[in-house]
Amino acid sequence: MPQSSTPSAPYDLLIDVGNTFIKWGRYRTGAATAEAAQIDSERRLIDEIPSIGPAFSAYAPPRNIVISNVAGTRIRNPLLRAIELWPDAAVHWLASSGAQCGVTNGYRNPAQLGTDRWAALIGARALAPEQPVLAVVCGTATTIDLLTPEGHFAGGNILPGMGLMLRSLHISTAALPDADGEYVNHPTHTVDAITSGCQHAQAGAIERLFRRHRAEYVDLQCLISGGAGKTVAPRLSIPYRYHDNLVLEGLYQISRSL
Repeated sequence: MPQSSTPSAPYDLLIDVGNTFIKWGRYRTGAATAEAAQIDSERRLIDEIPSIGPAFSAYAPPRNIVISNVAGTRIRNPLLRAIELWPDAAVHWLASSGAQCGVTNGYRNPAQLGTDRWAALIGARALAPEQPVLAVVCGTATTIDLLTPEGHFAGGNILPGMGLMLRSLHISTAALPDADGEYVNHPTHTVDAITSGCQHAQAGAIERLFRRHRAEYVDLQCLISGGAGKTVAPRLSIPYRYHDNLVLEGLYQISRSL
């Protein structure tokens, strides 16, 4: 999304550090959803974090900075250096907890749940309040998490994402190429067969879990997000709603509660 002019109203800076990309956005306070509050957003590869300082320097100081980081400690220090130009901003590093923003955590050890999944569940709760939701984030890994109508995270599944599936076939076999294919209904070329097969695998896992959980929650909604979400979603034979970034949606809801 192209950068807009610097806002005069207070805003919060929300940062989602994944395994491949860092995504951030500026959000005005007061709107019900992040989509309504968004000023602008941007993403870069993780390796580019040391160079984001100049991008941040064009911004007015934010009120709050809320960060979800699943990339480990190697990312924390360069990110701290990038945000230190705003010494008065309140910095909040998200940690998964037992309950937050109307969502309760069903993990045996709530702190072990990835902060990206926790934020995505909070985002899903805000977008579909009092509804059962299958929150699906298609990134480096694909996560498929169930949220009950009461806002309870009842558990979830993790599988390799599209990129990992494609690369593993190339790395682990002698003859399969590392090349971009296309999805086709009847592949007659190896690279198309690989791409189509991996997309079917992603869609099949989502559909299987959706149907299993819908036996208990007949009005179950499926929310799809993540970098590969737009690729996987058209292969689904179940109803779904696409959201550009459930993690940032959740971080926005958390910022509203600060």
